[in-house]
Amino acid sequence: MMRNSGRVLDKADAERARLLEQCELHRMEAELLFDRIGVDVGWRALDLGCGPPGVLDILAERVGTAGSVVGLDRERRVLELAAPSLAGQCLCNVELVPGEATATGLPGASFDLVHERLMLVDLPRPEDVVAEMVRLTRPGGYVALQDMDVISWTCEPAHPAWNLLQGALVAGLAGDPHIGRRLPALLRSAGLADIEVDVHAGLSQPGEPAHALLLRCATTNRHRILAAEELGESELDGYLRELEEHLARPDTIVLGWTLFQAWGRKPLTA
Repeated sequence: MMRNSGRVLDKADAERARLLEQCELHRMEAELLFDRIGVDVGWRALDLGCGPPGVLDILAERVGTAGSVVGLDRERRVLELAAPSLAGQCLCNVELVPGEATATGLPGASFDLVHERLMLVDLPRPEDVVAEMVRLTRPGGYVALQDMDVISWTCEPAHPAWNLLQGALVAGLAGDPHIGRRLPALLRSAGLADIEVDVHAGLSQPGEPAHALLLRCATTNRHRILAAEELGESELDGYLRELEEHLARPDTIVLGWTLFQAWGRKPLTA
C-alpha cells in the first residue's frame, strides 16, 4: 500500500513539474498577450483549464487586489497541484473552482477577460468551449485563446524515434493538433469583433528546458501511447532511450510547436 501511494505521489509531482515548466516556457508570450489586450487593475479574469498555475499568477499581479481571478479546471487533482504555488506567492485574489469548460455554471457576462491556453487541442468540439467563453464575457470584454499547431515541432537532425513518439502523442489527442491556425475563425464564428492574432515558435539546444519537451510529454503520457496498442512497453522504453540520446547530442536542435494567440472583443450590443 505504501509503495502504491508513493508511486502516485511521484507521478503527481512529475506532472506538476512538467506543467510548471510548460507555464514558464510560455510566460513571455502570455505577458505580451495581456499587454496587447490591456489587462489592468480592477479587471475580473477567468482562466479555463488553468493548470498549476497556468497564467493565474500573471493575471493576479495585473488585476491587483482591486480585481479578481478565477481558475477553473475539470480535474480536482490539477487544482490541488495549483494551490501550493498560489499560496507560496500569497495570491489572495485568486479563486480555484472545479468545473467543465463547456458548462462552467458561472454567471454570464461576469468577466472582463476569459482565457484558455493549450486546452482546445485536446477537445473534440472546441467551438463549444469558445461559446461558453463568450457567454461568460461581459459586453466590451475580451476572449483570448492560446493554442498549438504542431506543424513546426521537429528536431534537426531528424530521428525516427522523434517521429514515432510525436506521432503517437498526436494520435492520442482528442482534438486537432493544428487547432492553433483555426483560432481566429473560431472567434469570428462566435460573433467576436476586433479579432487579432499572433504566433510564436522557439528554438532550443541541449540543456534548455524546451529541448526535451517531447521526451517528457511522451513519458508523462505513456499510458495513452500504450493504450493505443501500437507499441509494447519494451518498444516504447527503447524509443524513449533513443530519443534521449539523440537530444543529448550537441548538434541536435529542436524547433518547438507554433503557439497561436487569438483574441477578440465581445460587442457591446448583439
